[in-house]
Amino acid sequence: MADIKIKATPRSAYDPKRPPNALLLNQARELEKAVIAHGRKVRRQTPKTEEQVAAYMRHLNRALHQQIVLPGMKRRPVDVPLDQLFPAKRARQKPGSPQRKSKKAAKSAAKKRAIAAKKRRRS
Repeated sequence: MADIKIKATPRSAYDPKRPPNALLLNQARELEKAVIAHGRKVRRQTPKTEEQVAAYMRHLNRALHQQIVLPGMKRRPVDVPLDQLFPAKRARQKPGSPQRKSKKAAKSAAKKRAIAAKKRRRS
């Protein structure tokens, strides 16, 4: 039998900040319907980005799995607060903050390792 070669998925296929397409939104709706069909209410949300859709679907999958594994337990409705999943980004840090020092330290450590590796190759 002949081998079938499949190209690798490009990195541009997933952009967390891009608005979700209809396919992703329909998949999320079908997952909501499955959770409802197994006896649990869902407080519906409309995700605004692909990242939010992924988190929403992850949350619904987890709820569906728990409902199937432990069906006798009564649970509250599934509520996924999208604004709490993705809080606003922190303000930019000032120059000289610990974060910048650690980057500088990492660069200097990498340089030291490179120099040590060159010395080992020479000897």
